[in-house]
Amino acid sequence: MIRPTRALLSLFATALLVAGCSNDSASNAPTAAPVSPDTASDAVTPSAATAPGPAAAPLYRELRDFLVACDNGRHCEAIGVADDARFGLTLRLSRGAGPDGAQRVRLGTYDGRMDPATLQLDGQASAPLRGLPWRSDTDTGALVLDDPAAIAELIARVRNGARLSSGAGNARAEVSLAGLAAALLLIDDHQQRLDTPEAWARPGERSAAAVPRAPSLPRLPPAPAPPPSLTGEEVRTFADRVRERQADALRARDCDAPRDAYDIRRHDDAHPLDADHVLVFVACYSGAYQTASMPFRVARADGAAEALVLPSPPGLDAVVAASGFTLLTNAGYVPATGTLSHLAKGRGLGDCGEAATWRYDGQAFHLASYAALRRCGGAAPGDWPSLWRTAD
Repeated sequence: MIRPTRALLSLFATALLVAGCSNDSASNAPTAAPVSPDTASDAVTPSAATAPGPAAAPLYRELRDFLVACDNGRHCEAIGVADDARFGLTLRLSRGAGPDGAQRVRLGTYDGRMDPATLQLDGQASAPLRGLPWRSDTDTGALVLDDPAAIAELIARVRNGARLSSGAGNARAEVSLAGLAAALLLIDDHQQRLDTPEAWARPGERSAAAVPRAPSLPRLPPAPAPPPSLTGEEVRTFADRVRERQADALRARDCDAPRDAYDIRRHDDAHPLDADHVLVFVACYSGAYQTASMPFRVARADGAAEALVLPSPPGLDAVVAASGFTLLTNAGYVPATGTLSHLAKGRGLGDCGEAATWRYDGQAFHLASYAALRRCGGAAPGDWPSLWRTAD
């Protein structure tokens, strides 16, 4: 089994796999408020049917061998994936918000192409499953279903099963179905489509028009015009100055100190932020495939440095660490668009981890996107469910 590096273990407080975040920064906090998944009324006026739904908070919950991930647009996924470093099948059922939210099923492995002719349910060949209108994803080799009727048939046949498998002998891979029924029920509830004809877990006669439309997504403020680029000498000067003045803060985070055998300062970086400030990344830890850095906003005039705590999605305390986005992994910044990025792999394979982006508006950073997958079981590299997105 491949284990997380020391950098990750330090980042992942409370047993999380990757660097986390909190909602401590009130000025930068996303504005969407959590809502409860109350069942909508059957009475829907024409104007209500076309209006955006109520604001939604992200949702991430593990239910036995499945997890449910819904973003602030109420787009949801039920994902069945192992959590013990085995390379089994990954089963993903995704659905957009609203009465006509697009549906998709993907069944795949980390590094192999799927053949529907080998599908088995609980160890037995299943002609109905093999006969579904599967298509092969040209990039990943995963089996895909897009037709709602075919997806409904798949759910009906596997929801009470124990294991779905593909292949034979050493090439056999499987996914546990424990928790699938509960995951589908939670998605129906969260999207407020329980008892409607197209519900996944509990279909009924309630009008599909009662299902609320997708919420309006937040819009980001524009980025300022970027100032000129920094020279290599300026980058080194700003980074060294922050290291000197923030030595106590670096020690408090147990950051690695520069050593003769390995000078971690080689991973420091700086970028122009606005006319009065630069953005400095001071490397804290570095491992085989990623580096964690502390971000600072630094005044050009006197070098005064402010440690940044970047905003995170609301309502995800079980997913993100309590210490806040005060450390960024594989941090990057694009001055032309004001985009700050963070990408933390749970392990080098990239089958689990988190990714986030923020936009700078000249005063503060605003969350633009966040995706995370906490279970390391052979999902496609970087294919982590979205938990926050914006209209931009």
